[in-house]
Amino acid sequence: MHRKELIKIKDLSSPKGHSILGHLPQFNTHNKHQVLERWVDECGDLFKINFVGKEFIVSAKPSLNNTILRLRPEKFKRFSKIDEILKEMGVSGVFNAEGAHWKRHRKPIAEALNMQHVKGYYPIILDKTNSLLDKFKTYSKENIAIDVQKELMLFTIDITTEIAFGHKLDTINNADNSFQKHLEVIFPMINERITAPIPIWRFIKRKKDEVLQKSINAIEKIIYEFIDESRNKIKNNPELKAQPSNFLEALLLANENDVFNDEEVYGNIFTMLLAGEDTTSNSISWTLFYLSQHPEVVNKIREEANTVYFNDDAPASFEKLSELKYTNAVVQEAIRLKPTTPQLYFEANEDIEIEGLLIPKNGKVILQNKVAQTSEAYFTNANSFEPERWLVSECPMHKKHSPQVIKAFGGGPRYCPGMFLAINEMVTLVSTLCKHFNFKLAVKPEEIVEQFEFTMYPKNLLVEFINIKSKN
Repeated sequence: MHRKELIKIKDLSSPKGHSILGHLPQFNTHNKHQVLERWVDECGDLFKINFVGKEFIVSAKPSLNNTILRLRPEKFKRFSKIDEILKEMGVSGVFNAEGAHWKRHRKPIAEALNMQHVKGYYPIILDKTNSLLDKFKTYSKENIAIDVQKELMLFTIDITTEIAFGHKLDTINNADNSFQKHLEVIFPMINERITAPIPIWRFIKRKKDEVLQKSINAIEKIIYEFIDESRNKIKNNPELKAQPSNFLEALLLANENDVFNDEEVYGNIFTMLLAGEDTTSNSISWTLFYLSQHPEVVNKIREEANTVYFNDDAPASFEKLSELKYTNAVVQEAIRLKPTTPQLYFEANEDIEIEGLLIPKNGKVILQNKVAQTSEAYFTNANSFEPERWLVSECPMHKKHSPQVIKAFGGGPRYCPGMFLAINEMVTLVSTLCKHFNFKLAVKPEEIVEQFEFTMYPKNLLVEFINIKSKN
């Protein structure tokens, strides 16, 4: 038998592009993830694109994507430009670390975000949930349509900063939003620089580059001060070794053998801010997008909330949270339909063959994951919002249900260590809001668009919150 000839990059089809710039003009937009989806429709689940001559393989094949994720970090690494840009900004942490460097970071980070520690963080989540609930009650009373995505960014930054280093920002109530404003400058610029074909900022300092550097300097100063404060706190409070009160303390305790230096501690704190703010707030936003159009689902969440914590405004304990099975299903369904990280970028560390495709060393691969998540090949009624598909008792009604193709939190050895924390935040807030409010879109659904910066969020999502206790 003759071995089937390998498929090389040159053999792959490609969508129409510019003769010199390639596909960059089409891709360099606010909805680049949707551009990739259109190209999948045009070219199939495996094709190539190029940005000014630099070739990328694009895969929407779940089996191929799963294999690439599973082969990290030995065979594949994150797109090197991501690491380059983050290090240029002074960030060296578990997110952009590779190989042995990543292995040094992974264990302490995973321990700082394990179930025991996340359970200990729950009072912070509950406190911020109650703060946002009070704020939304005021908006409801005044009939103010809420810019959901912006409000939820305040919610997640308050949680993330207090969990990260014990600092109570209270941006929900506008007590201190300078930290948040700096992050709002930094995160979009990370995406802009990663996708820039020419690093103009290295030759010409534009106004936005100067603003970015000032924000980076401000964040660095704050975080390094917290690192010093936390070290002193641990030294003076030995009991923290058994139950650290925040991520930084847990990280410093896990790093007692000096696995990494202060710059790397800073990088991991920054990474937590990067991962913990955008993705979680945007996922909750998309959940509310669907709930605003599905009052029957809101009613089911409310029924569950009243059963589990009837006398409380929000689930008062971590144990109560674990009983919210239907709300968890709702969250999983929103993540399936609207993943905030619809594509992932990698490079091959060596020549490698996967499923007959030859990927050369340094070959770049974009994993397009959303197409499979909303495909009839993997989910029955794939484009419908049906949380029941996630409940064991309801699964027989869904002939196709393939949760393994969902990569919202990555996959393989390098899945997101903050997944458990993010899901807890989402379930807590969604259940609480549904217990107290009905929701109504203040704009037409088609006016709400998918916007991609560092993650994908709903732009123009304005929602009216109707307090069920005063609706009549």
